[in-house]
Amino acid sequence: MGLTIEHKIQNYQTTHIHNYRIETVFMKIKDRVIDFRGLKALWSAPILMTAIVIQHNFIENHSTTDEVPCDSANSGLDLRENRWLDLIRCSAKSI
Repeated sequence: MGLTIEHKIQNYQTTHIHNYRIETVFMKIKDRVIDFRGLKALWSAPILMTAIVIQHNFIENHSTTDEVPCDSANSGLDLRENRWLDLIRCSAKSI
C-alpha cells in the first residue's frame, strides 16, 4: 500500500481564505534567522526556534489584534509584566 501525498494550494483569489496566523510566525522566523547566520552548533538551532515560537505565542502582542495570542486563547496563565519570568515560574511549578 503506497502513501499518496496530496498538495493543496491555498489561493486567496479562489478560496478567499488567508494564512495570516502562520505567515506571521514565518515572517518572525525569517527576520530572526538572518541574525542567526553565525550559529556554529546544529544543536542550538531548535532551542532558538522554540524560543521564537514561545515569544510569538506568549510574550508579544500580535500585529493585527494587538493582543498576545495566549491571552486571546484564554490560556488561564497569570502572566504579568515580566511574562518570560512568569512562564519560567509556571514551568517550575509543573515539575
